[in-house]
Amino acid sequence: MIEMKAVLEVTGGYLALSGRMTRDEVATALAAIAEYGEDEDFGPEMLHALLDDELITTAGGLEVRDTGTGVEIKPGCCAGLESWRDWSELLDGQVPWLGHSPQPGVEFVADAVRVSQDAELPDSPACEIPVADLPELLGRVRQDLVGFLELVRRWAPDGLGERLASRFDEDFHISAPLQVRSSRTMSP
Repeated sequence: MIEMKAVLEVTGGYLALSGRMTRDEVATALAAIAEYGEDEDFGPEMLHALLDDELITTAGGLEVRDTGTGVEIKPGCCAGLESWRDWSELLDGQVPWLGHSPQPGVEFVADAVRVSQDAELPDSPACEIPVADLPELLGRVRQDLVGFLELVRRWAPDGLGERLASRFDEDFHISAPLQVRSSRTMSP
């Protein structure tokens, strides 16, 4: 079975975003988003400054895992959570940019998309995602991100919950209906 999760790059790895996160995990996520591209230590003033940014971006994206084989495909370097919806381009036979170093590879095989961790390595670990499953997988990612927004609303410090959740929703394109194949819309 294939699982897909929205993840943020944090010190030591990746953190999956969802409505099931602990308060400490939400704090870690907020710190990772606020510190992205910054050279100073995290503090409440960084969250206030984040709201003044023209566009909030952060390292991360979608992680794919095959529960049968245990293979995990992580976002490549410079991939951003703000581009998670680009995965729907696969439904139209297009390949989204998924980062580099290593650069995830994408190839279409029969009724599936084969995603490998490193396009440069012929024996790179890979997951095969049935194309028919992509809308449901992306819908679950969206639900997880909506759940994350609810936790941000509740737990963000300094009374910034609603403002931060609203900006994340806007800049990470979370709550809008997910458009797939231009003629179909996935509902929440």
